[in-house]
Amino acid sequence: MTVSERVAEDREVVSGAATSAPVPPSAARRTRRAVPALVSQVAAVAAALAVWSWLAVTDQVSDSALAGSVESFARLAEVLGTSEAWTAIGQTLTAWSIGLAVALAVAIPIGLLLGRSTLAYRSSRFTIDFLRTIPALGLIPLAALVYGASREAVLLIVIPACIWPLLLQTIYGVRDTDPLAIETAHSYGLGRWSILGRVVLPSAMPYIATGVRLSAIIAMLLVISVELLVLVPGVGSLIAVAQRNGETVDVYAYTLLSGFLGLAVVLLFRRLERRVIAWHPSVRGHR
Repeated sequence: MTVSERVAEDREVVSGAATSAPVPPSAARRTRRAVPALVSQVAAVAAALAVWSWLAVTDQVSDSALAGSVESFARLAEVLGTSEAWTAIGQTLTAWSIGLAVALAVAIPIGLLLGRSTLAYRSSRFTIDFLRTIPALGLIPLAALVYGASREAVLLIVIPACIWPLLLQTIYGVRDTDPLAIETAHSYGLGRWSILGRVVLPSAMPYIATGVRLSAIIAMLLVISVELLVLVPGVGSLIAVAQRNGETVDVYAYTLLSGFLGLAVVLLFRRLERRVIAWHPSVRGHR
């Protein structure tokens, strides 16, 4: 066999190996997988709306307690055209963002420190377990007494409630770091803070990202709840005022608005989580 024939044969082998190598899933394949999930979600929403409309039409519930779905969504569209609604949305989002930001600034550093120290973790475990079992809404009378119907009252409820899931997730993520990775970093001469930033924090990031998402959802739920109960200006107070005035359709319209705000938070932070930890196996299959 000549040299040219051997080269040609080698090229055929390499070409065959390249064509037989596994091909990563394309965008089209991911789209085909996502279509059934989207269809099922749309079907579930349609079924819920159908049940809602059926209950309203058949008078299974009194008109004063249940507004129709069509009327509620139509009223929501009208409400979104008013400055009052957008002012309330801005007030709710402001309280939500401040509460979440403070919780992040407090919980993540403390979680990193407690996770790195076994003694500190064991010493603080009882205190953390005790404090996180106190119902957040149980603090509403205290918040209303101290701050009245103000944003500070909302933050007094939201911040502690958001700290605990984020703090615990950070601690769990730090303590789950591979000890071999830490020992290897030590052997390369990395200091304590370098190991924390280059080894521990990236390893704990999936846990922290989950904690951030959970805290963001909790913050939105509590902000609207406190606004509703204490009449703090925001979307929740609009629901309370409409209920007090007997405006059933408005109650459902503002409730839908609060639901869409919560849904936006869920989708936003799920998207951010997938971007931040795109390298993690739990996320790669959902991109």
